Amino acid sequence: MIKTILLTIITILTGTACAVFSPTPTSTPRPTPTSTPTSAPDRYALVAFYLATGGGSWFIDMNWFPNKPLDEWMGVITDDSGRVAGLVLRSNRLSGEIPLEQLGNLTNLTGLNLYDNRLSGAIPPELGSLTNLTILVLSENQLSGEIPSELGSLTNLERLDLDKNQLTGKIPPELGSLTNLERLDLSGNELIGEAPSELGSLTNLRFLALSENQLSGEIPPELGSLTNLERLDLNGNQLSGAIPPELGSLTNLERLDLSGNRLSGEIPPELDRLRNLAELKLSGNRLTGCIPVGLRYMPISDLPKLGLEFCQTPTPTPDRDVLAVFYDATGGPNWVDNTNWLSDAPLFKWRGVTTDDSGRVTKLFLSENQLSGEIPPELGSLSNLTALFLSENQLSGEIPPELGSLSNLTTLFLSENQLSGEIPSELGSLSNLTVLFLSENQLSGEIPSELGSLSNLEWLKLSGNWLTGCIPVGLRDVDANDFPEMGLPFCQTSNTPASTPIPTPAPTR
Repeated sequence: MIKTILLTIITILTGTACAVFSPTPTSTPRPTPTSTPTSAPDRYALVAFYLATGGGSWFIDMNWFPNKPLDEWMGVITDDSGRVAGLVLRSNRLSGEIPLEQLGNLTNLTGLNLYDNRLSGAIPPELGSLTNLTILVLSENQLSGEIPSELGSLTNLERLDLDKNQLTGKIPPELGSLTNLERLDLSGNELIGEAPSELGSLTNLRFLALSENQLSGEIPPELGSLTNLERLDLNGNQLSGAIPPELGSLTNLERLDLSGNRLSGEIPPELDRLRNLAELKLSGNRLTGCIPVGLRYMPISDLPKLGLEFCQTPTPTPDRDVLAVFYDATGGPNWVDNTNWLSDAPLFKWRGVTTDDSGRVTKLFLSENQLSGEIPPELGSLSNLTALFLSENQLSGEIPPELGSLSNLTTLFLSENQLSGEIPSELGSLSNLTVLFLSENQLSGEIPSELGSLSNLEWLKLSGNWLTGCIPVGLRDVDANDFPEMGLPFCQTSNTPASTPIPTPAPTR
């Protein structure tokens, strides 16, 4: 069978006659293109790969014969020139060693996925010459030996999965050169030594799993530079020392698993900053002290297994006090969603609250949440506030003039409530304001001339109120407005009334 396949290859590649199979042909068949001069080496390499990995025992080997176009071979992807660009043979009972010579000839290869097969032996260092590779998946095989440092040459690589094999030795620091890497999974092997600090250079990394190995030493603080990281699994090793506080900089992290190691010391309070964290596992270590109180509300965790108390509730901050007053004044218990409000959770975990790194409130998003009652003047004490969204509620009473103290405010949405009284002239002090929506309330009186000094204002909606008088001429240059709906003229700067500008569609709340 093997001789027949190789003979067929030679026949195709050399263009010799097919008389060996039919010595007395009765007609000349119409030629069918099965290869091009550029793809012929790839065709030979694939058939050799088929033979070297027990192709006859593959689960599926559909069209793996020389007389079929390469793009019809199961698991083969070709580029526009007919060269092999991808090889995907997942869970297909491939066996034997990875044939380095054959794969090395596939120079246009960008993706190689041999997940869940029976491949054994070492990972060929020659794979490092396939510099076009962006995906290399060799997970769940029986590969052994060390990870070749040559893989550090695959600078286009975005995904490297070598998990669940029998790999030994240290993690090559050369992997720190793979700056385009988004996923690195080396878990479930027998790797030893320290996790190289060079991994901290992989700033595009979103997934890092080094779990279930025999790694030792401390967790590199350099991992705190991986600001795009969403998942970090280091569990099931022999890591020691303290948890680096630098991990608190991983603001996109959604899962952190450090369980089953030899870590000691206290849990760094910096982990409170991980506002996207939904899963945290720290058990099976030697941690002491108390658990930062902000971690109490983790959706998935093993914190009860630590046997540690939560740290004392933090001293109330001025912003926390202001929000408590706001909650009580606006019927907080009856809100549609008041998750974590008045709890000891960090403020950024309170529904609709955004904070900066120092814990100061920067944004409030509470539109369409059934707020009622009056806006308390204390809200004007949130000096770091940049955006306030309270539209489409049932707020009543007057707009507090104290809101004019929010000098950092850029966005103010109070539309579609039941607010009454006059527009406070103090809002004219909000020099950074770009969006002001007060429409669909019960506001009355004239539009304060001070609003005309809001030189950064780009969006303004005041219609649907009982406003009288004229529109301050300084608002003429506001691009997005609803002036025509108000039916008011511009105030005069001479004896001639100004014209009314054409409105621009307003932004979505």
